[in-house]
Amino acid sequence: MRATIDYIKRKFDEYNELCFEGKLKPLPFKLSNAKSFLGAVFYQREKNPDGTWHYYGFVFKISTVMDLPENVVEDTILHEMIHYYILSNQMQDTGPHGKLFIAKMKEINVKFNRNLSVTHRSTKEEQNSDKRIQQHLVCVSRLRNGKRGVTLAMKSRLFELWDAMPNIPNMAEWKWVVSTDPYFNRFPKATKPVIYFVPSEELEEHLKDAKELIKQGNSIRIRK
Repeated sequence: MRATIDYIKRKFDEYNELCFEGKLKPLPFKLSNAKSFLGAVFYQREKNPDGTWHYYGFVFKISTVMDLPENVVEDTILHEMIHYYILSNQMQDTGPHGKLFIAKMKEINVKFNRNLSVTHRSTKEEQNSDKRIQQHLVCVSRLRNGKRGVTLAMKSRLFELWDAMPNIPNMAEWKWVVSTDPYFNRFPKATKPVIYFVPSEELEEHLKDAKELIKQGNSIRIRK
């Protein structure tokens, strides 16, 4: 499923009463197209005279990029509610998922038989549910040990990565292509040389319609 604003509000109210004694104040809810997170609480902060932080301006966001099982969406909402609980009460945790977060997460898991975790590892089915059509600049590479992988460049870093990729240790072959295959939606845009390894057969299946790029002087274009 993909969450709606009404669904998020309803679950927030339900879990607020069940897990937080109804003490969490309402806040803006928004849907997101981000693929870097399933959910997030955005906020502003300013430093107190004693060196601690004061948090305010909260916004609750849930990504709808992937089609997720309902229990995963519910756990995502609860996960972000823990963040909101800690921040809105001006509690100073030891990190983003510090001691206070872990303690509250374990309390909810035990008391309400949930399966909250610090991170969520997306399944292949969830990744394949992202069908957005968008252009990807992809470096397809092979190391000397035969492992193959991809690197997706931000447009602003394309020239930098173009020059840097051949210097990765044990690099054997590389080429740049442009593709709109939704398969590549699952990979983050790189700001530095990094390879995400994938099975060769799987990669070839999604390169069928890719067009090779070439660099000529100060321009990069599709090879004719």
